Amino acid sequence: MPTPDEVAIEMLKCAKAGKDDIVLDLGAGNARPLHIAKKDFRVKLAIGVEIDKKLCKEAYEDREVEIICGDLLTLAPVLLPRATVLLSYLSTRTNELLEPYILNYGRKGLRVISHDFRFDHLTLYEVKRVKAMGILGETEHTIYCYKL
Repeated sequence: MPTPDEVAIEMLKCAKAGKDDIVLDLGAGNARPLHIAKKDFRVKLAIGVEIDKKLCKEAYEDREVEIICGDLLTLAPVLLPRATVLLSYLSTRTNELLEPYILNYGRKGLRVISHDFRFDHLTLYEVKRVKAMGILGETEHTIYCYKL
């Protein structure tokens, strides 16, 4: 399920994303949040990792963002040290698998912004509720904002 634009905007606001940031989206899907980060927040670099080849191709059509087709857990040790903002819309189980990588490879000050699914061992600094229109009508989303 793609992240609605309204939710992506609030995620990037929560991260206070800006011109000096490198935004990483693990499980980027169609990379819509990355496109918004680049276009509306003018981040330095927007990188997405997606395992689904069809979604990689779709996301890569806009050359403003960098899409890497591959496994997020394999690529996390290489990409996390570069990131200043990490966007996540992954399941609870995937977050459990990813969290040790964030703690071991994420730089001090990394802002981790998760859509709907919590991390258990990161320092939470804000929770936002956002309503957005989608194919199912209006739905409520929760944004969890963490910082290393």
